[in-house]
Amino acid sequence: MKKPSLVLALLLFAACAIVGYLVASRSNPTATSAASSSVANQATAMAAAQQNFLLVQVDDLTQSSPKLVQVWIVLTYYSNPPQVMFIPLYPSYDGSQNSTIAEAFTLTSAGSVSERFISKIAELYKVEVDGAIMTDAAGYNGFANWFGISNIQVSTAPAGSDDEKHALLLNSQTFFQNVCGQLTTGNAAGQFESIQWSQLIPGHFNTNLSFEVLMASWDRVIRSEAPQVCKVLSTE
Repeated sequence: MKKPSLVLALLLFAACAIVGYLVASRSNPTATSAASSSVANQATAMAAAQQNFLLVQVDDLTQSSPKLVQVWIVLTYYSNPPQVMFIPLYPSYDGSQNSTIAEAFTLTSAGSVSERFISKIAELYKVEVDGAIMTDAAGYNGFANWFGISNIQVSTAPAGSDDEKHALLLNSQTFFQNVCGQLTTGNAAGQFESIQWSQLIPGHFNTNLSFEVLMASWDRVIRSEAPQVCKVLSTE
């Protein structure tokens, strides 16, 4: 995805969140005063309730120097109901952009995505990033199985050609569309409970977030009403 496209996505996400906020306010008698406040005040309040996380896949976390395979960002606004949007960042069909992201990718001594990489993404796309969640091909396959997603082929290596990029992004687009479908129908909570974390940690999953923060953030989404908006902004 090119940078202007992400800017438009962020504007679309903000618009959707505002609409969702107003609809929820009108349906809630106790929120009448909030609904009548200015859009500027609403936007300020929403900014404090939004978190953006990088979703990073590498080839194999058991290796000393894992190779970057793909990066998505998930925008989450914790309204009631919450708003969620998945957007691909890497790989893209822009060679220069790909090189910039790939060259910035490094891990900390603890094996987490480095602040340098997170800052580079934030700088490139003019977006705030609250943390990074990383898995490898084996972990990705595990998540697909636990969420009951069988119609994808997880990439085990970085994409080279445009055809390989298309196949990689299409599979992840399908994965996140399935997740969105489960969120909007209220089935994601049950699927999430089937995750076998002992099979993921530490060999196939890493994050710079505390596990408590990660679980609390996800719980706020799946335990709320089904999202009015859960979209995958990808056109593969």
